[in-house]
Amino acid sequence: MPFIQSSYLTTLLESLNAGVVIMNIRGDVYAVNETAVRLLGVPRESLLRLHFNGSVLDRFPERPEVEYLLTQAREHEATAESLQTRFKHPVLGVRHYTLSVSRIVDYGKVFGIVLQVSDVTHIYEMHEREKRMLEERSALQQERIDSLAQLSMAIAHQIRNPMMTIGGFARILEKKYTLDEAGVSMIQGIREGATRLENVVTAVTQYTATRIPECRETDMGLLVGAIAEGLDPLPAGVSLDIGRDWPVWFLDPFMTSDALCELVQNAVEACAPQGGTVSISWREEDGACVLMVRDHGRGIDAEVAPFLFDPFFTTKSVGVGMGLAKARRWIREQGGELSVSAASEGGTLAVFRIPRACGLKDSAK
Repeated sequence: MPFIQSSYLTTLLESLNAGVVIMNIRGDVYAVNETAVRLLGVPRESLLRLHFNGSVLDRFPERPEVEYLLTQAREHEATAESLQTRFKHPVLGVRHYTLSVSRIVDYGKVFGIVLQVSDVTHIYEMHEREKRMLEERSALQQERIDSLAQLSMAIAHQIRNPMMTIGGFARILEKKYTLDEAGVSMIQGIREGATRLENVVTAVTQYTATRIPECRETDMGLLVGAIAEGLDPLPAGVSLDIGRDWPVWFLDPFMTSDALCELVQNAVEACAPQGGTVSISWREEDGACVLMVRDHGRGIDAEVAPFLFDPFFTTKSVGVGMGLAKARRWIREQGGELSVSAASEGGTLAVFRIPRACGLKDSAK
């Protein structure tokens, strides 16, 4: 025989924003508010006649998890928890609900369960919209980068031979003919221009070349130490802190070293000439090796930040502008990601991670 709700209980339940279903430990529903009726898509009279473990549960794609939640509520010693799950509404379609339970206890015995149902579909939809926007923005950015890379490669092929001809003839003129000071200066200008073009072609070729990561166990301490030695001597007033207890990680040492070296060189240049410390550190986060390069230099201008990883973008007067683009590609080729941002206390923080799939090993073993 169904339970008849008192007017007081009815008024109390209807004042709640969430859907509320009150049942006994067998799952027989004996009290429900209008919000629960709307969220579950079942008429009140039908709900009051239903055994909640029956047809209503069939509408939850994650039914085992919902049943476990109710079982936990029946066991007085167990800790009842909340659950986020989907629900197949007969009219509204798939919804996202948060279910939470509490017990009705008398003299130490559980004789009832209060199930609270909250509709959080709008939150999921908002997150999905944001996710789609980010994915579209990322796809557009990647498309722009790919287009620039293809154009760069085509241009590099076209200018390689003329560049070699210009540089070669400039060297011949310098060796075969006696030139006055003005002539020597002009020849040097030609050679410097040819060398810069050569650097551009080399950078483009390296960036667009197909490279398959060759991952192997790598002592990160030795890898970072080699990068530090390659920077010696450092500019006046600039110091380097490479941290301790580096792990052995399964990765491509050449790609990683190339990317990390680019980040460290940028950090050192950012500290010069006023001086400062460049620190290289690591941590394990969610099973990934996260490397951080931190400097206390001039930082990143807000208007520059969106273009940092674009090929050929540079703030240097004689820079090629392929370093960060290449570094990000080498990290992504290994399944990782690279980000560069303004540090909270000034300067710049570069972070890249190599995921769990590459495997962390204890350096002491």
